[in-house]
Amino acid sequence: MSIHVFASVTPKPEHLAAAEAILREAVTHSRKEPGCLRYDLFRTVQGEPGFQFFETYTDQAALAAHAQSAHFQTLKEQITPLLARPLAISITTAVDVAV
Repeated sequence: MSIHVFASVTPKPEHLAAAEAILREAVTHSRKEPGCLRYDLFRTVQGEPGFQFFETYTDQAALAAHAQSAHFQTLKEQITPLLARPLAISITTAVDVAV
């Protein structure tokens, strides 16, 4: 069963461009992971400036491998000091998804 992740990233306004560069780098590496089916980055257009990830993995093991990957650990180290609030991550399975 595929695992879907929604993650919200809210950088401090003065770090918006730097955060985007770090997040784009994460996209490049994460899409190459064997169990990663989708890894998309979105910019928030309403409310507080920030970014949203939508990720899909083949299974829980693929998500765990992503979380332990060197590039994800680097992402966390680089992005954390730039954040206005901690990362918000929701791990889900699909109920009714259009194909």
